[in-house]
Formats: sequence, structure tokens, C-alpha cells
Amino acid sequence: MSEAVYNLFLMWENFVCSSVRYVVHEVDMDDASALKFLQRRVPIDLNSSKAIQLTKPFTKEEFDARTRLRQGERLFDEVFILLGAGQQPLFVLTPVVDGVPQVKFQSEMGDPDIYLREDMTGDHKMDDWLIKYTTGNAIDLPSLINDDYFLAIKQTFNAKHYVSSMKLLLSAIDSIAYIEYGDANGKQTIFEKWLATYADLTALSITPQELWELRNGLLHMSNLHSRQVNKNSVRQISFHVGAKPFYEREGIHFFSFYGLIQAVTKGLGKWLQSYNDDREKMVSFVSRYDKTISDSRLAVYTGIASQS
Repeated sequence: MSEAVYNLFLMWENFVCSSVRYVVHEVDMDDASALKFLQRRVPIDLNSSKAIQLTKPFTKEEFDARTRLRQGERLFDEVFILLGAGQQPLFVLTPVVDGVPQVKFQSEMGDPDIYLREDMTGDHKMDDWLIKYTTGNAIDLPSLINDDYFLAIKQTFNAKHYVSSMKLLLSAIDSIAYIEYGDANGKQTIFEKWLATYADLTALSITPQELWELRNGLLHMSNLHSRQVNKNSVRQISFHVGAKPFYEREGIHFFSFYGLIQAVTKGLGKWLQSYNDDREKMVSFVSRYDKTISDSRLAVYTGIASQS
């Protein structure tokens, strides 16, 4: 009994897909044979394909992120609806750039392993964070954030390397704010925006802006004198390790380092809950986290050195 199978082509222009081209074949063969047939037909079918303009174009970043979340087909479902393809059509999907099919590897739709496959990384191996921290349909975001950021913060804090630990904490807020908002600084930095939205600094008697200026001084120059502090536009703050939430000394406001860790940790809990409340946020999370580097995920050389 014959069935309809589909060769689909995502037409990319400036990393945006606005149309899908297609060819429909009626075949009488098993699925494996049909897939091989479609793959052989890719260069031929592209030349004879017809176009469907998408009502909602999508970017390459969104497509890759949704593919890794097993949601890639959602972006072009309307093509199957228009073609009357049914619930589970058999198809081959090929990206096309400047009229040329781009075939670097083969995988099944819904396979998140599209970056660090053995056939793509050669003689190096590296853990894929999404695969490593996913069990079933759940991604263990708390463990991911802990391993990538807070392990080093805890280790340096416990070793009494407090300045280094504070630098890591402030840098972590930077990174987490980027994951939430992207590179979208406006009148308020994303660092300040994340703190204002998710963390309560009231007990420390400091503001997100003051902490931002401390971050600028520490990360850039290892001192407390950011430009805005030097202009007396923002109060100078520093930190201490002790029981008091805060105190003043010689015109400087000192807040509890451990108190800040607690405030940020509670903020992280609130932030991570937002991904349970709005599952669509995971698309931007995956897209941005795929750009993140970490001590917990290093590329390991697996090749064998040649011997003379």
C-alpha cells in the first residue's frame, strides 16, 4: 500500500527561515527504504520543489533550541496541515542556504544531540549540558546552575578567598541575567534588572545599582572605585564576613557577604520557578545556555598521538 512521504527544505536567509519548499512522493516501501529514497532525491527534489510561505518565520537560534527540546516540528507544522499530511508523516528535512543544501550530519527530529556528536567533534569529547542534566522530560536546572556557578563560589568562600568568591558571585549574576534577558541593557542593566525582579536585598540595605557599581570596581580593577562611585553618583559599598547584615564605617556601607549569597540563592529559586510557570522560556534558556562555557564541561582530547 502506497503512502505519501515528504522532502522538505528549510530556506534560510540571514539566519531566518520564512518559507519551506516541498516535494511529495507516493511510495510503497518500508520506512527505512523510504528515508533513503528521500535522501537520494534531495538535490533533484530541491530543483522541482514548491514553496509555502510561513505565517510565522523563525530564526536559526530558535530552530536549534526547539530541536534540542524536541519541539522543532512545531515551527513548520502548518506545512503538514496545508498538505494534509496527517499526524506522523514520514519526511526528510534539509536546510538550504543560498540555494545549496547544507548536509553536515543526519539525525532524527527530536534528537537533542546536534552539537557534540562523535561524528562532529573528531578527536575531542565534551559533555552536552542538556543531555547530561536531562532525565526523561525533566531538566535539572538547579543542579546545572549549582555545578556551573556555585561550586566555585562555595569553594573559594570556604577557603577564605573572599574577594575571588565575590567576583565569581557577581559574575554569576551577570551570566544568569544574560540567560534571562539576553544582551538587552537599557537604562537599567540586565544585572540590576534581574536583582530587582528576583532578589530581595532589603536586609542588606543595598540597591541593585550599588551592587552593580561594586561589580564594576571589583571585576574591572579589583577595587571599590567605579566611575559612578568616584563621581559620588552612587554610594560606595563593600562587603564583610560576619553576623551583621550591614554596618557603616568611614563613609562606606558594608554588607554581609553570606547575606548576599542567601539573597541571590532565594532569587535563583524564584527565577527557576519561572521556567515551570512559563515553559516557553525554556527556548531562550537553551539558546543562550548553549553559548555558556563551564569548568564542569571541558573538551577532552581522545585521540592517540602518533609515534615516530
